[in-house]
Amino acid sequence: MMNLPLPRRLSGRKARPDCPGHTERDEGAGRDPEHAAYMSWVTATVGEHGWAISGRHGDEAAPPWAYSVGMWVSCQIPELVLCGLPVENAAAIINAIGARLADGTDYSPGDVLVDICPAPLTLRPVEPSWRATDGLLGISNAFYGMVRPPYLQVVWSDRNGRFPWERGFQVAFDRMQPLLWLPRDDNPPSAWTRLDQLA
Repeated sequence: MMNLPLPRRLSGRKARPDCPGHTERDEGAGRDPEHAAYMSWVTATVGEHGWAISGRHGDEAAPPWAYSVGMWVSCQIPELVLCGLPVENAAAIINAIGARLADGTDYSPGDVLVDICPAPLTLRPVEPSWRATDGLLGISNAFYGMVRPPYLQVVWSDRNGRFPWERGFQVAFDRMQPLLWLPRDDNPPSAWTRLDQLA
């Protein structure tokens, strides 16, 4: 798990550049004191900034991912998740898109965003089966309890601007991003479909 800073906001929201470090692998909800401290940080950050970013660094078990927690309750906008990029980069992209959404920009699933980072991005709705376990969005599940807010996956393109479902998408990036808009069982077996088994 990571605590990552939020960007300076144009809308007058406060931004805090210094977020305390946290264990990189604390994605599960059963680590009592550490988990409680992390959830306190998440709650305080959401209260102060509107949302927090949680994530996991990649390792031999799974690629990295990051996601927002709090956008739904603070701004009434879908939460965002980005998979397969370094957590710091993913957090910066999520924060940039989140700031625009919070300030009234109207993005919809399928929109292609070309001015956030050098490669085009698009948004896809996350299918509910990915929420059945805490593997991918465990901190969000702990924060919201029984509520499951909508999530949009931020999907990145390859160096040629192709997305994973497009012909010619670079093989080197294959399976670095799960296809979260499809049911989990319809994804090819990968680390993403086994996240709930990670220790």
